[in-house]
Amino acid sequence: FISIGIINKLIRMKFYSTILATLIAVSIAQDQLQYIPAKSEQHVIDIKNHDSSSGCLIWNRPSPLRDDLELWKQELNHYSKKMEEKIAFAPDVRTLFNQNYSNREEVCSQYADPPENIVVAHQAEASSLSDPKTVETKQSLRGNGINASEYGPSLMDEYFSKSQLLSYLPKHGYMEPLLPPLRHPDMCLPGNNFGDYMGSMGFMIEDFGHICRNVLKKTTRTVFLDLGATYNFNSDEIDKHSPAIRAIEKYRRNGIHFDHIYAYEIMKWDTDVVYKTIPTHMQGPLHWINTGVTGEENHPHNPWTMLAQNFSPDDFVVVKLDIDTVDIEMPLFKQLLATPQLQELVDVFYFEHHVQMDEMQKFWGSHTQGFTKGSISESLGLFQLLRKAGVAAHYWI
Repeated sequence: FISIGIINKLIRMKFYSTILATLIAVSIAQDQLQYIPAKSEQHVIDIKNHDSSSGCLIWNRPSPLRDDLELWKQELNHYSKKMEEKIAFAPDVRTLFNQNYSNREEVCSQYADPPENIVVAHQAEASSLSDPKTVETKQSLRGNGINASEYGPSLMDEYFSKSQLLSYLPKHGYMEPLLPPLRHPDMCLPGNNFGDYMGSMGFMIEDFGHICRNVLKKTTRTVFLDLGATYNFNSDEIDKHSPAIRAIEKYRRNGIHFDHIYAYEIMKWDTDVVYKTIPTHMQGPLHWINTGVTGEENHPHNPWTMLAQNFSPDDFVVVKLDIDTVDIEMPLFKQLLATPQLQELVDVFYFEHHVQMDEMQKFWGSHTQGFTKGSISESLGLFQLLRKAGVAAHYWI
């Protein structure tokens, strides 16, 4: 027989172990709310980009940082080429989920994950600025506390295992580190024409598989907010080089179809021409708003006003801001950065931040003309703050 005293002791042990397990779970949950920057990103922010206005300095000056970044860039270019293999539009994954979401993994794996990397690189030794993950950390980064082995290789494991230089946001998964030149780094290669890489979106990394598994539901409304909507209004043809159209179609190729596309544009255009210059799949969701936006808070033409009045945190909202007017762009950016309610609404934020960067003067104007404000270092810090607030912020082109 077991004595009453022993039984009581066992009960107390079980009670305290339950409390301990609860505290550990809470601690893990709190950790999963935190943004984890790639070591390269944090290093560049810490050193303030060497107090330089050059976006290419870290790519051209020999250093351990450059060695790490060159390895990452090789993996990035390989990943980008593999993503280009996804040519056809995927079906809307929300329509494929069954009622209890028991097929979510199957759906996301088939339509939202990147193409399988046939040769999965083994985990290399950590270099000076790389970010090795322990098994426990990797498991916590797979979302919702589900064991990593249930999913297979993560985006980091499959494509960036040597450099380990991806940043991570628990809700949205892995993403590119925030780095100069705020665009594709190949523009910094000696002999390369900047213009050839100005329009490249190959540096952006969106973890569509993670978003599919952790964000989307059958009832989620999907929204693309296009602030500064220029398609191809100079002709009646669809401009396949339009960055906004390319972004919308990238999401579509990975199973995310937008229910609403709110397009704000200050230049006056004939509506018939607008609809002739966008793909058929955009015509139904498009809300053409032929007026400029304002940074004035609570104004009807402030896009945050419309967003707050019509959508909820349960919706998936992507915002692109590029209106080439710093005095309007920055108030909108700072409102998003300062307002938790907006941060709960906006999932992904793309912004071409016009800062004083030497290599972009011929495109944005000289530092003395007033078209650009702020430094590269300040911009990186602001974008990281937005990521820490839970918004997947990316530089736009």
